[in-house]
Amino acid sequence: MAEKNVPLSDEFLKKLVVDLNDNSVQAIILHGSYARGDARPPYSDIDLVRIVQESFPHPEHKRFLYRDGYLLSIASRPLSAYRKRFARPEKAIFAVPGVREARILLDKDGSFKTLQEEAWAWTWAPLQVAADAYASQLMVEQTEIVLKTLRALILHDLVALADMTLDLFSAVTEAVAVQRGVLVESGNTYFHQVQKTIGVQSLWTQYHLRAAGITSHPPPSAEKRGKETLYLYEETARLLRPAISSEHWEVIAQTIETIEKTLPHEEIG
Repeated sequence: MAEKNVPLSDEFLKKLVVDLNDNSVQAIILHGSYARGDARPPYSDIDLVRIVQESFPHPEHKRFLYRDGYLLSIASRPLSAYRKRFARPEKAIFAVPGVREARILLDKDGSFKTLQEEAWAWTWAPLQVAADAYASQLMVEQTEIVLKTLRALILHDLVALADMTLDLFSAVTEAVAVQRGVLVESGNTYFHQVQKTIGVQSLWTQYHLRAAGITSHPPPSAEKRGKETLYLYEETARLLRPAISSEHWEVIAQTIETIEKTLPHEEIG
């Protein structure tokens, strides 16, 4: 059974800092569940970031390795990467909470502490216009996926249907999260936070749960989940209508008409 809330020892963290530190490093920080205090070893990885100087190469891809039975996830990036993410709504919903929660293991010149103070002073309002535009673009891009989902349903192509359903479900969730400015605490809480923002008893959340296939036993068929995801798209479009541009809405509205002409709509009681 997984242990809950087991902190990492100071000795273990100090050894990691020694191993990860070099002349390019400005700071080393601990993110994620071990920083928040809700880790469940051995199923929680240790998220570490090396904050490197701007003049050094800083690949965004992560390194993964095991140390004393723990899976380490190690990224390297400059402070400027965080500030760029703070200015983009689709990135800020993840980046800002991550910086706020971070535990500083090494900070040679205090630069990360300064960034953390910026994260706590950061506000969502200046990004709302960009967030609306991002959600609008994402929703109109899904019209193609909606039609492919309908085609897969008609042809009983279960492989394509599973692929389209997953893409559409993820995209509409992201559109709502970004447009509403949901600051994501962790990957484990992401869906719950979005549902809570819209309302746990809302029609949108009911479709979201049904599209995820977790509201019935036995689990719904691929066709049923595909239909529920299309209904979720419809409800998301109505929910985000004030944020969607007129140009995009014209395309989205016609796509919704196609859904309604193709599928019988089962109302949620």
